Amino acid sequence: MLIVDAHHLKTSHRQKGTPWVSWFVGAALLAGVVAVALHISEERQFIRLARQIQPLWLALALSLQAATYLAQAMIWRSLAGLTNVTLGFFRLYELSIAKLFVDQALPSGGISGTLFEARALERRGMPRAAVKAGIIVNTFSFYAAFVVALTAALAILWLRGQSNAVVWTLAIPFIAFGACIAILLPLFAGRRPALPSRGFGRFKIVRTAFATLSEADPSLVRNPKLEIKAVALQLGTMLLDAATIWILLLSIGTHLSFDRTFASFMVASLIRTAGFIPGGLGTFEATLVLLLAANGASVPSALSVTLAFRGFSFWLPMAPGFLLSRRAIPANANVDELAKRRATT
Repeated sequence: MLIVDAHHLKTSHRQKGTPWVSWFVGAALLAGVVAVALHISEERQFIRLARQIQPLWLALALSLQAATYLAQAMIWRSLAGLTNVTLGFFRLYELSIAKLFVDQALPSGGISGTLFEARALERRGMPRAAVKAGIIVNTFSFYAAFVVALTAALAILWLRGQSNAVVWTLAIPFIAFGACIAILLPLFAGRRPALPSRGFGRFKIVRTAFATLSEADPSLVRNPKLEIKAVALQLGTMLLDAATIWILLLSIGTHLSFDRTFASFMVASLIRTAGFIPGGLGTFEATLVLLLAANGASVPSALSVTLAFRGFSFWLPMAPGFLLSRRAIPANANVDELAKRRATT
C-alpha cells in the first residue's frame, strides 16, 4: 500500500532532509542528456530555436501550466463541500503549488504531496475522517487517470507502429499496479481488517496504511460524483501538461500532432513516476526528447521544448512551492494540539 501517516511524512522530511544523492544523480543525467543531444544536433540550431519562442506562446504555455494546479484544489474543495467545511479556493490553490514542491523533493508517485496537503487541511479544521478520505480519493484517482491516459498512449504508439518491448515491459506492470490501487483503495475504505502479527503485518508502514484506510469516511470515498470528478480532474491535468508541450512545439514551428505529443509525454511520465529520482530529473528529459524525435521532431526542437517545459513545470514552481509549504505547515505545528484547542473553544 502506498498510504502512510502524514505525521510520519513530516517527521521524516524534517529529520532526514532531501535525498541529495538522488538529486545529484538526476542532475548528472540531465547534464548528460543535454550534452548528448547537443552533440547529435547543431548547437547553434538549438540556441536559435530557444530564442525563437515568442512571448505570446510563452504566456499561453504558462497559463496551461497554471491551470494544472486547479485539479488538486477542486478535488479538495469538492470533498470539503460534502462535509460542510468552507475552504478558500485561493488557499487550496496555494496548497496545490506547495504539493508540487513536496512531490518533487520526496518522489513517491504523488503520495508525499497528497499527505502534505492532508495535514495542512487538518490544521484548517477539516474532520480527520474527511482528510483520510481525501488522501484515498487523491491517490486512487491519480492512478486511475494515469492508467487510462497511459493505455491511450500505448494504443496511439501501437497504431503508429512505434511501440517496443521496453515500453511494454515497463508499462504493463505499472498499469496492473495502478488498476489494483484504483480498485482496492475505495473497496477497503472504512473497513478494519485484522492484520497478522507476523509477516507483512509487522511493518509499521503496512499498519499505518490500513489505519488510514479504516479511519477514512467510506461515504466520501465511495461517492460516485466525487470519484468521477476526481478522476476527470487528474486526467485533465495530464492533458494540460501534454498541451503545454504541444504549444511549445508549435511556437518553434514544429507541427507535431497532439496525439503523438500526448503519447510521448505519457511514456516519459511513466519513467518519471516509476523512478526514484526527484521529478524524474534526467530520465524524463531523455525519454521525452527521444520520443518526440522518434515522432518527427528534430533533436534540437525536442530538446528546446523539453527544457522549456521542465522549466515551467518543475523549476519555476520550486521556490514558491517551498515557501508555501513552510507557510502551510509551520515547523512548530502540531495537529493534535490544534484539534484539542479547537474543541475547547
